[in-house]
Amino acid sequence: MKRRGTSHKKKENVVSNNIFLAFLALSLVSFSSGFSLSRSDKEFKIFQFPRDQIPRIDGNTDDWKIVPEDYTYGTDEINDTEDGNGANFSRKDLDVKVKVGWVKGENRLYFLYEADDDFWDFGRFNPKGYMNDIFEIAVDGDLSGGPFILNPQIKDPIENHFTFSGVQGQNYHIYTPPVNNCWCLVWGCQPWIAEFPWANYAYKYNFEPGESGHLILEFYVTPFDYATNSGPEGAIVSHLKENAIIGLSWSILDFDGGNRNGHYNLAHNVKMVNDASYLCAFRLMPLEERFQKPIEARWSFKVVDMDRQMIAFTDESHGKITTWKWEFGDGESSNEQNPIHMFKKPGVYYVVVLEVEGPAGKSRTAKYWDVMVK
Repeated sequence: MKRRGTSHKKKENVVSNNIFLAFLALSLVSFSSGFSLSRSDKEFKIFQFPRDQIPRIDGNTDDWKIVPEDYTYGTDEINDTEDGNGANFSRKDLDVKVKVGWVKGENRLYFLYEADDDFWDFGRFNPKGYMNDIFEIAVDGDLSGGPFILNPQIKDPIENHFTFSGVQGQNYHIYTPPVNNCWCLVWGCQPWIAEFPWANYAYKYNFEPGESGHLILEFYVTPFDYATNSGPEGAIVSHLKENAIIGLSWSILDFDGGNRNGHYNLAHNVKMVNDASYLCAFRLMPLEERFQKPIEARWSFKVVDMDRQMIAFTDESHGKITTWKWEFGDGESSNEQNPIHMFKKPGVYYVVVLEVEGPAGKSRTAKYWDVMVK
């Protein structure tokens, strides 16, 4: 039986070269952008939740117990940089910890924010100045950088707001606790991004304004590469990929009786609130070994040339793999890891199966009717 994967080895090399050149071009564009994220000496981590343990947004912390302690970022990571001197502050006044998670394929960022404050200031809102304790996050899902609140080249403030503010990077002013049942003010022209299903939230606390106490805030947001005032129909959700880096930071505005104590932020630069170039590097971590099967066949495919019925298959299996066997559903097979196969008969749905084998055993995964040529 002829192995189609082998017969198309040269074509596979051409495709690989084209992919490498495209990656190189994108890398050069990225480096030529001329910006580096804040705290370039440190890379933060975003925990990947297993799909069967996605956090339930209910204000309870039980779902987060599986997150290792080194994913927790506390008071020691933030500084008051509003006045430019980078002064630290006392944990007796405010003590916080933040965890961030994601689920592969879901394109959401999950947050658990816990804070102990000696004076919770909430229930009031002044349009000329916030008088509510706030947990503020800014996110740049595609790491495009640059200002995302105010573009100095757009002189008209109305045009600036509706065409630029928050379009390629988003800022969320999250009230802790909420004001008049409003959990978040979006600093941008797209308030819909703070509404379900693009976001969801839950609080747990037991204190009155002016009292001390412990607050739990659990929520998720959806980062966007492109989010406009017109609504989600024309928006582009950021595609979160394993091991990729995104721009993210948070800031805490702590009021005590209307007087703001400071602007405590993770980036150690207050510019993070309106310019994605000052965010921090956060890596979307892979699933930890304890949640993975010893061996599991996984694969994807991409149409290389539909007119010639040529399909590229990519092995995405987990575990130590020693052999691969592809069955293409047309009577032919391949033992290559990533074969390129040319189907002879057009207009057919094919059942393609990958079987992998290793020290931990065997695993098979099929896709029924996913692969079709015309």
